[in-house]
Amino acid sequence: MASVIAGNVDGQDSIGRIMVRWGLYPFLWTVKLGTFYLLWFTDVAPENLSSLSAAFVFILCLVLELVYPYEKRWGMTWRSLWSDAKFVAPNGLTLYALGFVLAYLGIKASASLSGIASNWPIAVQLIACLLIYEGLNYAIHRAMHEMPGKFVGWLWKVHAAHHLPPRLYLVMHAVFHPINAIIIRAVAIVVPIWIMGYDQMVVAMFGMILSLHGIISHFNVDMRMGWANYLFVGPELHRYHHSARPEECKNYGATLSIFDQLFGTFVYRPGVPPRELGVMPESGLPDYDKTGAVLALPFR
Repeated sequence: MASVIAGNVDGQDSIGRIMVRWGLYPFLWTVKLGTFYLLWFTDVAPENLSSLSAAFVFILCLVLELVYPYEKRWGMTWRSLWSDAKFVAPNGLTLYALGFVLAYLGIKASASLSGIASNWPIAVQLIACLLIYEGLNYAIHRAMHEMPGKFVGWLWKVHAAHHLPPRLYLVMHAVFHPINAIIIRAVAIVVPIWIMGYDQMVVAMFGMILSLHGIISHFNVDMRMGWANYLFVGPELHRYHHSARPEECKNYGATLSIFDQLFGTFVYRPGVPPRELGVMPESGLPDYDKTGAVLALPFR
């Protein structure tokens, strides 16, 4: 097998690439809006619609990534896939399963919970849900990278696994430390949902929006979002979060980019990829292929 599983089989300005570049993001939102419609006007369980929608988006994006890679040097190789699989096996599948369980519990629990948001209009609940999640996620994520102190140093060791790969593609999203996922999902997602008492439909829509942007943020395809980058986080922004250069490794938002703009950590360079991904050699961190050493980092 060649060094990259899928190479550039089209010209740089082929019709397919142009359609993906400018048409894919609106299409993905059309899929989500269609799923929202089904939430309101069918009897299909919200948690099932959420899972099916996420699976469709992931499979579609995986195929497009293999056919139209943005940067061949970032593409998936057999060696990197094996390294990814070693994370998927001990924690990726477990954490994704936990994520589905937490999402399921959040949706199911919201059917019977009440809180300060319970009587708000649905649109207001959804906006509040996104803003509260993103505010908490931004604070935790930025602290992991920037704030001094022993505890925050420990948080960086928890988070560092996700920055070790020198590539960026869909499956690489599974490279993370289980503790990192537990912190974010518990503090920024599950607890606020239980406290606020959002409507079940709101929780389902919130989960679908998170799922969409979680998938495309690690997308190795030249998908442009244009003005939407000033509201949502996609591949153009999140690539720079994985830059090996500390001055570029910003964009701490997971779904919304507004907190990065408010607090001066917004990096947007349309059409220009980061020079290098991963971490600097002098970081002293283990290669992400050494799964045991990476998972042991927070306990050293």
